[in-house]
Amino acid sequence: MELCEGCIELEGRSSGLAGNDEMTLVGIGQCEGRVALEHYRCRRCGALMARQLCGESTERIWMVLA
Repeated sequence: MELCEGCIELEGRSSGLAGNDEMTLVGIGQCEGRVALEHYRCRRCGALMARQLCGESTERIWMVLA
């Protein structure tokens, strides 16, 4: 799969950054009642991305899953 420019820009960046306008939230994961992970699907290129919101600062990033 070829990623669009918006997904390329997010990959590996801080999860504190908001997703692009093409992202649709498709699922969330919680840990002890706190949102820990969000899954998004990009409408432009179809990529599935995860936004990790807890853990060490090096773990709180955007990741391409598929």
